[in-house]
Amino acid sequence: MTRYGLKLHRIESLIMAITALNLLLLILGAAGLLLTWLLLRPGKYSPWERILYGPIYLMARYLWKAEIFRQDPATGKWNPSPCLIADASDLLEPNSVNPNPYFGTCKHRGAVVVANHRSSVDPCFIQLAAGDRVHWMVAGEYFKVPLVGQLLRSFQCIPTNRGGIDTASTKRAIEMTKQGRFVGMFPEGRINRTDQDWMSVRPGAALVALRGRVPLIPIWIQGARMGKSVVSPLFMPTSVKVFLGNPDYWGLEQLELQDGRSDRQIADQWIQRVLNDCVQNACGRCNSIELAGSNWLNATESPTDIPNSPTDTTDSQDPT
Repeated sequence: MTRYGLKLHRIESLIMAITALNLLLLILGAAGLLLTWLLLRPGKYSPWERILYGPIYLMARYLWKAEIFRQDPATGKWNPSPCLIADASDLLEPNSVNPNPYFGTCKHRGAVVVANHRSSVDPCFIQLAAGDRVHWMVAGEYFKVPLVGQLLRSFQCIPTNRGGIDTASTKRAIEMTKQGRFVGMFPEGRINRTDQDWMSVRPGAALVALRGRVPLIPIWIQGARMGKSVVSPLFMPTSVKVFLGNPDYWGLEQLELQDGRSDRQIADQWIQRVLNDCVQNACGRCNSIELAGSNWLNATESPTDIPNSPTDTTDSQDPT
């Protein structure tokens, strides 16, 4: 190759390198603009919330392969559904017997979402099914942990007393449901590591729904895995099915009867009814749902019952 040809080759290589660099910068710029638009576009989430929720949705969809199912009322079969709680007007339609007085001022009705609890990442699946903020009642001591506390506040979680006596947090949860928000609770109070579908449950979720005049929405999570620690599921690929039940208004209808039963008595029956229907519809099994006991409001947890994830907490006290 002549000296002239060598120079020409170098110039061509330089032009190609500059072109490739410009193309890369153009792609990065376009990606930056797209990311900026995704973060700043109008919507129900703030940019910071989108940054927080983004990894949750990605992991739920691709690492845990979560799929949402709804039951066909005509056939009774469970079919994959892209419909989320927040987007389904038929799910949260005001009930003719108990119209929600707050419905007219909200984008959607408030609700208390209840689910079985097999893994520390169960809230991620419920968040995916909800399609909107779910305000979890979380043991208060986790708010004192550096970084964890900041994350919980960013997710707008509700700090509560692990011992179960916390009227303030319960009243806050009730107020959120009245504002049309979703409050998430695990009636079992901790991760279920047994072979039973349900451990003993507490009626706190039903009490919040009664006082907020909102329905209970049951969710059955199948396939979630739990390792030795709360972070183990983050590294455990699996396939999860999320069975999204219809809102249950039974407890609100019972209030209208005014037959002398207390809210606590109605709540006991309501939570048992909803959870039994939940597993029966999703799995075809009929279970006897046991309550945690008549003294659950005043009893503190024993060392063997200490929850092993932030959302594992006993229900709060009935705010009279």
